[in-house]
Amino acid sequence: MPIVHPPPPVTRLGLLKSFMAIFVVMCLVLMIIGAMHYYTFYTTERSSIESSELLNVDLAKRMIESDIADVVSDLLFLAEHIERRGLPEALPWAREQRISEEFKVFAKNKRFYDQIRYIDNAGMEVVRINYSHGESRVVPESKLQDKGNRYYFREALAMERGQIYLSPFDLNMEEGKIEYPLKPVIRFGTPVFDSQGEKRGIVLLNYLGDRLIQNFTRAAANIADHIELVNQNGYWLSSPRNEEEWGFMLGHEARFQTENAYEWMRIIEKDRGQIQTENGLFTYATIRPRIATQPVRSLNLLDAVTENTGGIYWKIVSRISSRELSATLPFFIQNHYALYFSMLILIAGVAWLLAYSQQHHRAAMAQRDYEQRFRYTLENIELAAVTLNLKGEVTFCNDYFLRITGWKKSEVIGRNWLHQFVPDELKDEIVQIIQCMNDPDKFPLRYENHVKAKHGGLLLIAWNNTLSYDADNHVVGVTGIGEDITDKRKTETDLLKLYQAVEQSPSAVVVTNDQGLIEYVNPKFTEVSGYQPEEALGRNPRFLKSGETSQEEYKELWTTVLNGGEWRGEFHNRRKNGELYWESAIISAIRDSEGHVTHFLAVKEDITERKRLEAEVEQQHRELARAETLAALGRMASMIAHDLRNPLSSVKMTLQILDKRLDIDADNEVKGLCNTSLEQIRYMEEIMSDMLTFSRPDALKPEWLTIDKVIDLAVTLTQRRLDEFQVDLTTHYQTGLPTFHGDATKLRQVFSNLIANAAQSTEETHRPRVDINVMIELGSTGTGLRVEICDNGCGLDAEEANKVFEPFYTTRAKGTGLGLAIVKRILDQHQASIRIEPNSPQGSCVIVVLPVTPMQTVELPDAEQKVAEYEQNTNS
Repeated sequence: MPIVHPPPPVTRLGLLKSFMAIFVVMCLVLMIIGAMHYYTFYTTERSSIESSELLNVDLAKRMIESDIADVVSDLLFLAEHIERRGLPEALPWAREQRISEEFKVFAKNKRFYDQIRYIDNAGMEVVRINYSHGESRVVPESKLQDKGNRYYFREALAMERGQIYLSPFDLNMEEGKIEYPLKPVIRFGTPVFDSQGEKRGIVLLNYLGDRLIQNFTRAAANIADHIELVNQNGYWLSSPRNEEEWGFMLGHEARFQTENAYEWMRIIEKDRGQIQTENGLFTYATIRPRIATQPVRSLNLLDAVTENTGGIYWKIVSRISSRELSATLPFFIQNHYALYFSMLILIAGVAWLLAYSQQHHRAAMAQRDYEQRFRYTLENIELAAVTLNLKGEVTFCNDYFLRITGWKKSEVIGRNWLHQFVPDELKDEIVQIIQCMNDPDKFPLRYENHVKAKHGGLLLIAWNNTLSYDADNHVVGVTGIGEDITDKRKTETDLLKLYQAVEQSPSAVVVTNDQGLIEYVNPKFTEVSGYQPEEALGRNPRFLKSGETSQEEYKELWTTVLNGGEWRGEFHNRRKNGELYWESAIISAIRDSEGHVTHFLAVKEDITERKRLEAEVEQQHRELARAETLAALGRMASMIAHDLRNPLSSVKMTLQILDKRLDIDADNEVKGLCNTSLEQIRYMEEIMSDMLTFSRPDALKPEWLTIDKVIDLAVTLTQRRLDEFQVDLTTHYQTGLPTFHGDATKLRQVFSNLIANAAQSTEETHRPRVDINVMIELGSTGTGLRVEICDNGCGLDAEEANKVFEPFYTTRAKGTGLGLAIVKRILDQHQASIRIEPNSPQGSCVIVVLPVTPMQTVELPDAEQKVAEYEQNTNS
């Protein structure tokens, strides 16, 4: 147990801490009371706000419904007035004049109709009154328009007697364009009948929407800053933010439905109500124009608006943000701060009196307890305890100190600590420490030093020092409580040596916990894998896996290790940069004193270089075997050249002479046999030529070339084959192709062979086609020229595509199987690549990538050099 100072007298700081503890608790109680008070105030205010919002929204709704009802009443009045006076049946000039006069007076008195029109049943405007700037004006006959194709005319004319057509609430358009300044309108229409009940036209009122919106805003003046009018599609018809209005007409997508998607779904579910979300309090009501017209007539006005307008509705929405809802707190504080401030002052006074009384009581009790426990504590702790006075004399030591040093109490008490227990080399340092007791700020509270035991040995003890004070707060001595760390320090030294050995080990060392998560890696692991320690710690070593080690091997590993054995094997892992490397590993389990596995240890060595050397040896063995095969092929080719070529030449010459001497008309059969024989001899010569070319590779003669000239010449050389199979060949060269370094003759041989093979593969195709595309390719090894030769022939499966470059492998009945092998070898000499891929929808694509940069001289493999030497010796 640590030894503490004697209890100090009551200080201002202690008194302040006690006061704060009591004061904070009492303040918390006051805060709870205040919170309950505020909650009551908030709920009352909230209820008032909700009621006010509902009332204002209802007022706005009734105002709009009243305006619509007034317009419908005016419309029905005009229609009935025209019918009763027989104006639909009057002469045209008299009808127009009388209607114009009455409409003009009506518009001037009402002042809120943009246009009043009478349109005949053919859609032609008969009378149109325009109202603007307080004046009503009759539109001349020459400017009257045909409205027969307008939707509102057709739909209004389709109404029955007494039915009302209401158009959507939108912006007025003139000659197909939106009129500026913006003029919101609603068109109200009803049919007009003659005395025989026949429809003679319609009366159409263009109601100025600005008046409806102004009346709507005026009715809800108390909430004008946050009330909105929205149509059934979620577009604003009226908003405190003018830029959001009429989005469906002006081409922007500002919609209430978009910005408040969740709230809109709730609002359209009901005609009226209130909802609260994280965005605030929403109060809403629904206006349906059909229902709004019901009070206008007393008889059958429920049918006044047809079903086609039944789907039109508007939403009046009042929105109060969450921030505005919470604005009741400043108002509450303003009304009650004096009350709560007085209570806070009262609480502070009570807390100070309680703290003062509590501190004095605690100080008295602590002084008594300290005196009783101090000596008991020092006698019973399992640590060394020694007390020195200002002279450095031992005034107290406990039994544990005597036990570890071997001294008796009579040999310690009263003795000078410096003379009896301190080694000579440390005396000057201890003298300075004892002198520092009079300066508590410089006295070390923790210190380690050696103490002489009775048997002459030295013990390393770590001391925790506490100065002792008298009643006047003067230092009278020091009590040190120490722990014998002799064995601990020796163990730490041994562990440090072991740690340094592992850190400097030439092998990678990995330690994981029993769950397989890495807890330690040495620097060699970082050097080999590329992963820093912080990247590996806490991870499972499987992040190094390349996927090439089988599950059976891992199962054997864990079985061996968990059974107490030591597993030895090899891993093919992946470095941080993506490179694969081989390592030899020894893995074993680390167990505690009870035999439980606590950790796993892996010691690994990078054997990538050894594996590479083994692979080189194996490659040399394969090259030697290939050299022997090529040597045998060379001997056979030489035999063919010497023993068969000359006889074949003689037979070929004889057949050619015989063919020229034959009578064309009399010897057709013999002549055909001659041609067949000559064809077969040419085929045998091609076979011998391929075998000699494959067995005797030539060195390259590189020069700077342009790919288009090489391919064009190769196409020319294979033109006979292309014509034979009636192939449609196209070439496409990307602009700006660079020159490259290569052997022109050998590359012409490569592309001639590939084009001829592509042509032959289309033998059974209805419309044979070969496409050659040349482009630049940016690869990981640099810039290259990519040549694609694609056909629509029979194609190759994946297995055949992997074998066609092997010597003597062919998919045709005739052929040596050496053509593509020669192509592959020439491209290897150019450090180029070749592969075959399927073409869509059918056929194959041969893809050749030639490097643009000058190639290094590619020496013939050892085996091919041996064949060449053998042929040279044979010829000599």
